[in-house]
Amino acid sequence: MSSLLVWLTDFVFNVVAVGLLLRFLFRLFGANPSASFVTFLYESTNPLLAPFDNIFRPYVVEPGYVFEFSTLIAIVIYLIISALLVALLSFAHEQSMPSRGKRK
Repeated sequence: MSSLLVWLTDFVFNVVAVGLLLRFLFRLFGANPSASFVTFLYESTNPLLAPFDNIFRPYVVEPGYVFEFSTLIAIVIYLIISALLVALLSFAHEQSMPSRGKRK
């Protein structure tokens, strides 16, 4: 059960990181925001970026091409949180397992 929880935690945070990375690249390369997939991606990642809004202003390279520093910060923070949660869950799982040492 615990290994499933570790896997699920890792999976969810990796999906979040990939979604944010795609958003970053789409904004950087000026993807068409009226395309349905791009709209879905922007709308689904907006709540994930809410805690990081206004840390830095987006840098507009050219009209339509935006470098979002906040998205990069969010990716790093979410990956750190993921690593900490996976380590904590793995540690808790190891502690709950009976010792396999020699018995007297």
